[in-house]
Amino acid sequence: MERRREHRFKPNQAVVITVLGLRPGPLVQASVVDISASGMRLRSKVPVPCGTPISIELNDTVSTGSVFRCVSKEDSYELGVKVSETAPASRA
Repeated sequence: MERRREHRFKPNQAVVITVLGLRPGPLVQASVVDISASGMRLRSKVPVPCGTPISIELNDTVSTGSVFRCVSKEDSYELGVKVSETAPASRA
């Protein structure tokens, strides 16, 4: 029987990152390395600068936050994201 209070996400799930700002920014494909209630570690083929506000779509949820770490790892980039809010994805 599952005793955890929070839903756990499987690693390597595909996510879509949207760079936020004055205009909607580019969409970036990434995968989940690690996730918690307050943050995520993602792997991306392109860098996202520290301080960049982003949204992350995973399954039926959207999280918003900002990148606080972007480190080159072999042929990809590892992004540390501080999550500020998570909500159900709205389907328009």
